Formats: sequence, structure tokens, C-alpha cells
Amino acid sequence: MLAKNETPKADIYENWPASYYEEDSLIQRKAYLDQYLLEHPESESDLRRKSILDRRLSVRGKQETDQFIRAWMMIRICENDRISFLNRKSKERELRENLSRLCILDFERSDELIREWRDFARKYLIICCESHSYRTAAFGLIPMNDAKTAIRIAREIDNVTRIIPSRFNLEEECAAFRDTVIDVYCSLLENGREYWQSYIS
Repeated sequence: MLAKNETPKADIYENWPASYYEEDSLIQRKAYLDQYLLEHPESESDLRRKSILDRRLSVRGKQETDQFIRAWMMIRICENDRISFLNRKSKERELRENLSRLCILDFERSDELIREWRDFARKYLIICCESHSYRTAAFGLIPMNDAKTAIRIAREIDNVTRIIPSRFNLEEECAAFRDTVIDVYCSLLENGREYWQSYIS
């Protein structure tokens, strides 16, 4: 289902910062970045990269949590929430907190942030494509083919980046993030652009 990528993994300090994003572990990525900054303390782009990673990575003991994935999942589960006069403020506050975790709100826009969003999107979409539970329906009893799985992912992207934020007039703030995730979807999935066009048509 995923488009083939034949690019070999480079040494982490070769072709920096592209090689930085090839490291899957955020904890290890932080170690590489900290070391790089010791040798290049004036690198503004890497200082921005560190600021973003500090927001994205949470560590307890040896356990790392990707706060971007956590925020995405928290927004996703709001899909069927009913918004009423009584809960509107709390639901909006919850959404804003998760958008802030994704650095969509209250964070300076930069090329490094777009790159981090792309990295997150790639990581999350691979999880979806390789997950048995995500690729099945009816309580995991019926397997879905690639096309149905791709449309399911497209619907989730639309819900998280447009439909749910639109309930609180936040779709404009999410536009750049949405465009980034869609672009990764179209390039990462085999026939991704066709699947996206099929979903929105």
C-alpha cells in the first residue's frame, strides 16, 4: 500500500538535517540534535528544531511519548462529540490545547515546523497502513483492501484537520497543517493523490 522508498539510511551527521529525520526514535533524535548544537551553538534552524522537538517529545523514565500523535488521537476521538451550550467552552479549550501540542496554535511558523509536521504525518500514516486493526472493519472481523483503508485514512485527516476545527472556527488556523498532512498522504501512499481526489469528490 505504501509507495516504495529505496533511499538508504545515511550516517546521522551526513547530509544534516535530512539524516536527522531518518532516526525514528525521538529520544535518540534529541541526543543527536543536542550533540550537533554543542558543535554548532549558533545554528538558528537547529535551535528552532530543538524548540519544536521539546514540544513534541515527552519522556518518563525510558518511555517516550510523541505528543503530536497523542494530540492527533485526542482530536480524532472528538469526531462524534455533541457540542452544546453547556459543553462548548470546555470542548473548545480541549481542542485548542491539542492544537497547541501540535504547534498549530501559539507557535511560530517556520520551515522547520513544516518539516516536523511532515515527519509526524509520515510516521502516523505508516502506523495506520501497517496496523491490522486499522485495516479491518466490523470489530476486526472483515479485512479492508488498500483502497478502503486509504479512504478511511483520508476521512480521518479531513475530520482532524478541518471538520472538527470548523466547529470552533479554527479551520483557517489549521490550514497549513492540513495541507502538509494531505501532501504527505498523497506522496506516501501508492496512488495516494487518486485516493484523496476520490474522497473529496
